[in-house]
Amino acid sequence: MRKITVFILIILSLIANIQTVAAQKKKTEKKHPHISLDSLIFKKLTNRLEIGYNNPGSYASGKSTTYFNGLKIGLTTEYPLKNDFSLLSGILYNVVYSDKLQGYSMSKSVHYISFGQSLNLPVHLFYTYAINKNLKFSAFTGPTLSFGLSQSQGVISTYNGVSPVYDIPTSYTSNLYNSTLNRLNLHIGVGGGVQLKKYQLKSGYDWGVLNSSKSSTLGNLYQKGWYVTLSVTL
Repeated sequence: MRKITVFILIILSLIANIQTVAAQKKKTEKKHPHISLDSLIFKKLTNRLEIGYNNPGSYASGKSTTYFNGLKIGLTTEYPLKNDFSLLSGILYNVVYSDKLQGYSMSKSVHYISFGQSLNLPVHLFYTYAINKNLKFSAFTGPTLSFGLSQSQGVISTYNGVSPVYDIPTSYTSNLYNSTLNRLNLHIGVGGGVQLKKYQLKSGYDWGVLNSSKSSTLGNLYQKGWYVTLSVTL
């Protein structure tokens, strides 16, 4: 009977010690709450689906600018910084089309039909001014890295003389990135936008800072252009 009593006392003592340790641990956690990586970063992120129109152009010294009409779509993520600043990045797929008729002397003209695809990775610094909880205005600037996927171009020469008009297919290149264009480009852009609740409308202009041409005989080729997009918070 004495051994049973001693055993029961030992068990009760262990239970009391466990409860004391648990209470102290709980008290410590209240003083020093656990901060996870998720609470620091991921819960602050604003993810958006973005779609819009872009109007890039390729220009070179002594040549007329070739403008493209296109569509861009992708996902962006915005992380808040201090003093109403934030950092936005993401990945956007671009598809563009151009139909250009270039006139030359001797009644000759060349018809260029181009189709291109690329990926854009923006890293933009935003400043946001909130009118109220639902209405905000913003301005942004920063670089965008562009990677070309494909750039096809069809070329048709046309001669308008005494003879009837006729078209002569002179060349066709399936992918200019394999011959005359560099795939990587870097743009510096500025822009602004307005956000109403979970919808954001913004527009910007980009200037290419890298030469897009691989060929020294063709001269330096640069890109520029504006865009407008509408995004919705996911």
